[in-house]
Amino acid sequence: MEFGALFTAAGLAHVVSTELGHRESGSALLVGLGGALCVIVAGHLWWAHRRERRPHTAVPLSPARLWRVRAQVRDTPGRLAALAAAIAGIDGNIMSLSSQSDADGTVDELYVRLPAGVSADALVGALTSAGGRAVCVLPATMHELVDPITRTLLLASSVQAEPRRLPTVLATMLDAQLISGDGRPDDRETLSLVAATGGPIRLHRPGMPFTASETARALAMLELAGHVNCPT
Repeated sequence: MEFGALFTAAGLAHVVSTELGHRESGSALLVGLGGALCVIVAGHLWWAHRRERRPHTAVPLSPARLWRVRAQVRDTPGRLAALAAAIAGIDGNIMSLSSQSDADGTVDELYVRLPAGVSADALVGALTSAGGRAVCVLPATMHELVDPITRTLLLASSVQAEPRRLPTVLATMLDAQLISGDGRPDDRETLSLVAATGGPIRLHRPGMPFTASETARALAMLELAGHVNCPT
């Protein structure tokens, strides 16, 4: 295609130059036409360069928030798909998903990113309508999106190196607060443990009860700390 256009332009240029060359004013016309073409090309290049340098207006991205969600679900086919569809229905995006065992059944934990205009109440309502029970929603941060197994192994290494850090490690592993032994009754949001040294460890996590799987992890960490303190 390009070669065809080139040959056509060369042929036209030859015809024009031949016809004008036999006239007295032919040379002046050719010079004038050449100058006009140079001006047109220079103007086109200047305009294209100006457009390239013009700042592009970026489309602002809508701010989003990350939420940590837990919901009890019946262990039946399609139940998790229903929760995912409910989240998609409010423009949410699931960033992470895991399941835990509890006394009342399976608990699904999800990290969900929602547009700024969608509230936590809307998320609770959508999941409840999809069959979720005892839905809990708490604000989350991106650093929480760490693989739970990797996180637990790193914390276990920390306990092996410094057993006295056990209470802090448990609080970090369970995203809970260390509280004193008095003043707060035991409930599903409070976990009471006893270290191998006999000292009490109480953890509290408001708004999100501890599951049976989390209690088992805490007990395993206690056992590990006990072996470190009392080597065989």
